[in-house]
Amino acid sequence: MKNGFQYIKNVPIELLLPHERIQSHLVNYWDDMYINKSFIPAVAVSDQKMIIDGHHRVEMCKKNGIKIINVCQFEYLNPNLILKGDKNIIKNEIIFNAEIGKLYTSKTTKHFVNDEGVLKEIFEYQKKYSLF
Repeated sequence: MKNGFQYIKNVPIELLLPHERIQSHLVNYWDDMYINKSFIPAVAVSDQKMIIDGHHRVEMCKKNGIKIINVCQFEYLNPNLILKGDKNIIKNEIIFNAEIGKLYTSKTTKHFVNDEGVLKEIFEYQKKYSLF
């Protein structure tokens, strides 16, 4: 995995684990984007198939019967993947809770990549790749 990241096509949605709850108005936003055939960025997932960013896009896909998507996969425990948010949460705890279905509140976490000393939001990588 170059720089702890790779774009993977044709991933079954059923394999992806959420770690946060969703908000219906954000699912509706992505649903409108889908209906209008707008570009929709790929979902960010961990190498454990946990959704890092894109919970609402995944839920929009489920709502529309879409079963296969493209993802940007990151090495979650790579030290260059930075977790921000509630200061009491750590990466291993997020993975464990996702595996047992204990979801955090929507938008609890925010992830960044340390790209040669510059912190970039993970979405900067996702928006270069299509969900479909």
